[in-house]
Amino acid sequence: MTYKFIGVDIGGSHITAALVNVQQGVVEEHTLVRAKVDPHQDADAILLAWSTAIQAVADKADLSTYQLGIAMPGPFDYEAGVSLMKNVNKYENLYGINIRKELSERLGIEQACIRFRNDAEAFLEGEMLFGAGKSAVTGIGITLGTGLGTSKFEEGNTSDMALGINHAMHEGVAEDYISTRWFIGRYQELTQRPIHGVKQLVELYQEDEYARQVFQEFGQHISLFVSEVIELFQPEVIVFGGNIAQASALFFEAIEAKMKHCNPPILLKKSILNENAALMGAVGFGVSMSPVQE
Repeated sequence: MTYKFIGVDIGGSHITAALVNVQQGVVEEHTLVRAKVDPHQDADAILLAWSTAIQAVADKADLSTYQLGIAMPGPFDYEAGVSLMKNVNKYENLYGINIRKELSERLGIEQACIRFRNDAEAFLEGEMLFGAGKSAVTGIGITLGTGLGTSKFEEGNTSDMALGINHAMHEGVAEDYISTRWFIGRYQELTQRPIHGVKQLVELYQEDEYARQVFQEFGQHISLFVSEVIELFQPEVIVFGGNIAQASALFFEAIEAKMKHCNPPILLKKSILNENAALMGAVGFGVSMSPVQE
């Protein structure tokens, strides 16, 4: 028998988990579980929601022992398995708690079977091992959503670049201009009308000149950011994920125009694994694990 791997993606208000076949590079869809989680509940309620979802996957797959890979947002001590989330408006009641120990006890598996990855790292690792970047040796992952996630892949290793909050742009940092909140704020600034998110702006694109202006400005921001990232790290491929990436047709052209000078050319790709990318990247360590008897 070979190891079995359950991948988990912890979001700001949800958990997704599934059995991942790392040899074939696929998520076993019949085991997939999604559940909403209130990030402001007390620690016990959050951990119960997480462990219940993971246990449901194990039950569907008829597993009593397995390797567990968890894509977790930061701040988090990924080696120790301890949450450091504070002043980030989510999961603050988990601060200082050893999540590895808690899940081990609730799921009845050894602590050594539980590994944590930064969520941006997990997204890129999934795409580089199993998805859009599979044939490339080096890559950058950019996740566009509530925040701006950045990671890099080289020599088989994925690491968080944290450029969203650390890379200077205009009068702030990159995330101030490349995120859902920028879209919402900029459209309201131009129109004095509320907007719920990027999906609504996409729907307005054809009929609303201000929606088009917002996407044009976003194209300028993201193309500038990408060009500066390329100067820092010369990748073969850049993979975009997150909710905003679904509207890539409205801003990829601006990035491609900025990248025309790159030699050799750099591939620009949208995630093909989508929400499964982080699940699969969370258990990417399983690719190198040799079959053993359970």
